[in-house]
Amino acid sequence: MAFEIFPTITTCPKFSWKHKLAEVERLGLKAVSVFPTFIKLAERKKLYAALDKSKIQWVPHVHVRDEFEPWEFEFFWKRFKTRYFNHHENYPELLKRCWKYRHNLYIEFNYDNILTPEFTLKPVAGICIDFSHLWASKNRYTAEYSKQEAFVDKHGVGCNHLNGYARQQKHDIHYITDKHQLDYLREVPRKFFGKIVSLEMNNSITKQLEYKRYIEKMLK
Repeated sequence: MAFEIFPTITTCPKFSWKHKLAEVERLGLKAVSVFPTFIKLAERKKLYAALDKSKIQWVPHVHVRDEFEPWEFEFFWKRFKTRYFNHHENYPELLKRCWKYRHNLYIEFNYDNILTPEFTLKPVAGICIDFSHLWASKNRYTAEYSKQEAFVDKHGVGCNHLNGYARQQKHDIHYITDKHQLDYLREVPRKFFGKIVSLEMNNSITKQLEYKRYIEKMLK
């Protein structure tokens, strides 16, 4: 496979990042993605301190928040050799503060059919495809699908979020309860895959690794 799938320390309030980090340590994993998406600065500092003391050597992908500061990018860049950062479409304010890292910032689209006319990807590195968002957009006929496809056909993909998809409701699933919630990935054209694929799941790291094996076998 031309891409690599990584388990992720996610930060949804209902599921402790501390438990996930403890699992990472117990399992001896050296490479995991980190998504501090749901936690404010005080809690992020606790996360960073714990990561700094961990045995993790590489964090390939970080999902940043609106109020991220340059030192946070620098922490992951220097300490964990992170080269893929992603943010949502409303990134201009973040970019002003963290201009130095624009060539490593990838933008993730939603599927709400809201795209501002002046929206552009020119200042940043490219696109982060969230597979379930992409598939929801395709099946809801919203503008984001064609926008992403046009960009990918021209420039390719940087990185990915991978989670489940509810076919009937046409939306993303971040806590997987059945491996078949991942089967939609068989239909996603390979052009939408980047080199770094992060599991954006609130499931335990152990469960993420189980789903990782299932996905790898499915996409062989």
